[in-house]
This record gives sequence, C-alpha cells and structure tokens, in this order.
Amino acid sequence: MTATQHLWIKRFAAGAAAIVLPLAVMAHGPAGDVPESCSPIPHEADPMALPPPGRFPEAPPSGGMPMPPYLRGLELTEAQQDKLFALMHEQAPNERDQLKRAFKAMADLRRLAASDHFDADKARILAENHGLALTQMALLHAELDAKVRSLLTPDQRRQLEDGRSRVEARRSLTRS
Repeated sequence: MTATQHLWIKRFAAGAAAIVLPLAVMAHGPAGDVPESCSPIPHEADPMALPPPGRFPEAPPSGGMPMPPYLRGLELTEAQQDKLFALMHEQAPNERDQLKRAFKAMADLRRLAASDHFDADKARILAENHGLALTQMALLHAELDAKVRSLLTPDQRRQLEDGRSRVEARRSLTRS
C-alpha cells in the first residue's frame, strides 16, 4: 500500500468514529446532564435544600446517631448524645409541620402563577404563608442550636467556636 492509501484509511476510520461514537452514546440513554436523569439543584432558600428533620447527610463513623454537621469532630459523651437525640426527636414533628406548610404554600403559589387567572392578593397571601413557615423553621433551628450549645462543656464550646472561625476565614478568602 502506498502512503496515500494509508492516509485515506486513517481519515475514513476517524470519520467513521466521529459518526458512530455519538450514535452509540445516544443509544445508551440519557446522560447525567439531561434533566430527565438528574435531580434539580435546590436553591439555598428552598426547604428542599435542607436535610429532612432529624436527619443529616452523614452518620458518624462509629455507627452512632447522626448529628448536626456543625458538631462533627466533637466527642460527645453518651449522656450528651442521649440528650441531643431527645431534643432532635422532640423537635422533629414541629419542623415537619412547618416544612409541609412551606411546601404546600409554594406549590399553591406555583399553581396560581401557572393558572389562567392570576390573583395578586391570593399570591401575596401564599407567599406570606411560605415565608412564615420558613421563619418558623429558622426559629426552631435557632432554638435547637441554643439547646445543643447548652449541652456542651466549655471545652467543646471552644472547639465549636474554633471550627466556626476556620470556616469563616475560608469563606472570607473565597469571597475576595
């Protein structure tokens, strides 16, 4: 074979690959960047961005009870863990009620916006209900945080503040 024939064979193979590869990918099904195959990214103000009441993204490596993320790295005694569990268990129904209220108000607001007859007064009421539910959830979280802080020893509180200082320092570096 001559050099020209080798060149044409290489070009043909590259062209065939350029045609076949996309077809093979399409035959495989939706990719990760297609909306049907991936969940939407929740907005920070969306209640869906929060973990469900009483549940957090990571359980401690010891296999114990999941803790709020800001307590990660603190060694809690068994008595502290029991009190923390009781506090979180006590608050979960209230938090769930507020979460359901927020979701319902937002769903109703979206339905109203998509309807043929938009009522601004009704939309305002629904938006206020959504905001009130989120406000109540923020208050519940703040109350739980205060109660959790009261369970900690002075040394554990110091560790908690040191961790928060490091996080704030990192955040200030990324903002500038």
